[in-house]
Amino acid sequence: MPGPFASEQEEPVKSIFKKRWVWLACGAVALLVVAGIAGGKSAPHARTASGSQDTATGATPPTTQAPPVSSPSVPAASPPTTVSAAPATSSGLQYGPGPQATYTVQSQPPPGSCHYTYDGSDPLPDPHCTPGALNPQVTQSTIGSTICRSGYTSSIRPPESITEPEKQQSASSYGYKGSFSTGEYDHLVPLELGGDPNDAANLWVEPNDNPNATSTSNSKDVLENRLNSLVCSGQLSLGAAQAAIASNWATAYRTYVGSQSSSAPPSSTSPPPSGGDSCTASAAPANDGYSGDYYVTINSNQPNQKATASDAGDSWSASTNSSGYVRILLYHTSSGEQINVTVGSASCSTTA
Repeated sequence: MPGPFASEQEEPVKSIFKKRWVWLACGAVALLVVAGIAGGKSAPHARTASGSQDTATGATPPTTQAPPVSSPSVPAASPPTTVSAAPATSSGLQYGPGPQATYTVQSQPPPGSCHYTYDGSDPLPDPHCTPGALNPQVTQSTIGSTICRSGYTSSIRPPESITEPEKQQSASSYGYKGSFSTGEYDHLVPLELGGDPNDAANLWVEPNDNPNATSTSNSKDVLENRLNSLVCSGQLSLGAAQAAIASNWATAYRTYVGSQSSSAPPSSTSPPPSGGDSCTASAAPANDGYSGDYYVTINSNQPNQKATASDAGDSWSASTNSSGYVRILLYHTSSGEQINVTVGSASCSTTA
């Protein structure tokens, strides 16, 4: 049996052991806490969706957002500089500056830089020098108040003080050696079809296609009048007429007037038809910038015949085409003056 002091001695020993265990437990906890802080660890991390830890240590690195990259300051781009192109036209030609209140002499291509070509005996301009240019006032929607209105072309035509120096320079550009009394300073696209009045791209010295010419009147003049009539009567669009005369006026003549140029002498004279010889004539201001000039338009059943139009002062002749059509320019005719016409075996008259 234990002695009387046994219980008293056992109690303190138990207490001491209990305290030591508490100290040890607390120390262990403290060590774990310190170790956790030193290792930067906290509670175990969850696994990724694949079942493996994010890193070899099982720790997920903290998500850090990269600082925004600051781009160097770049000035805002200016809108691209655009050059206004000439307005598009249905004929494919470019617009010129149009009618001016005061015209100035325009420079021409360098001497000898332009070259004629020929369609048969009909002269054509150099497309590099004289491609044609249009009057921006004249469009399909404005023909009624412009080219189809009497007197419009006269109102926009440059004066001789402008065109004469230009004609001299243009002749040098083309190497023209003919007479200035028969060579016309011509608008490739005529004013009556909306050609630009004084753009060098629309003007050239046109040799006369009639070797016996005594004036600047030529076959192209006949075509111009015919195309104006077709455009103003609604039978042909303005763009089609402009394109036709600018690309090759001789071809346009064969298409819209006939196979025979009016000013050139016929290759062979056909005998006039027997019986029923007839003709009709009409006169209208030529609108060529010269007061008193009239175009006499003749339709007849006299193909390939000489036609003569006479006023009180003079007479001018040309040959009808295969359809009996011709247009003759009369100079210095007075308004109201009678004009007599003979063509083959037919005769007729009209009034200026």
